[in-house]
Amino acid sequence: MRRTRIVTIAATVILFILHNNWWNWQPDMTMIFGSVPVDIAYRVLWVIAATGVLWLAMRGWWGPSSE
Repeated sequence: MRRTRIVTIAATVILFILHNNWWNWQPDMTMIFGSVPVDIAYRVLWVIAATGVLWLAMRGWWGPSSE
């Protein structure tokens, strides 16, 4: 339980830092799969990672194993 909380907090901090995306502020017309801009693909992956961290927090902090 304690390890889950530490991992969740660390992942939240990492996602907070990655959310700023300061390395991709220049206009970039690079496409992935021919039609998806790089920034949109990055945001989709970021949202998937954030969803995983939220699931981990809900399961580890408020789940049945936290009693």
